[in-house]
Amino acid sequence: MSWIVPVPLLSLLTAKQLEQMVCGMPEICCDVLKKVVRYREVDEQHSLVLWFWQTLEEFSNEERVLFMRFVSGRSRLPANTADISQRFQIMKVDRPYDSLPTSQTCFFQLRLPPYSSQAVMAERLRYAINNCRSIDMDNYMLSRNVDNAEGSDTDY
Repeated sequence: MSWIVPVPLLSLLTAKQLEQMVCGMPEICCDVLKKVVRYREVDEQHSLVLWFWQTLEEFSNEERVLFMRFVSGRSRLPANTADISQRFQIMKVDRPYDSLPTSQTCFFQLRLPPYSSQAVMAERLRYAINNCRSIDMDNYMLSRNVDNAEGSDTDY
């Protein structure tokens, strides 16, 4: 680290300040996401969007960290809002009611199908963030390759 930042300057920061500058904020703040959001195929007053923000605000910080990993592949937001390089996108998708939400981590995008209630949305979102942890199916393909190690390439 001393190759990048002169050691005397490091003494001006506390360990916590340095961690936040390097790693980002440990607390996921909904207000920060609201400042950088862009809506696609839906407006901010739509019930889907209102339910989403209500759900996210009701989540514990641990759940918001899982949500961030689900939509961005990261577990923290930068300490400075200006350092967020991509806008968070909420997109309404034409899928069956009460389906699981999906995300595209490359685009910092959450894709929400229609829901019958805020409670159903919260349940589906919790399921997704707790059970869909593999980005681009990397872990799935690694385990599949180990399971099929003796098979040929045509087995896939």
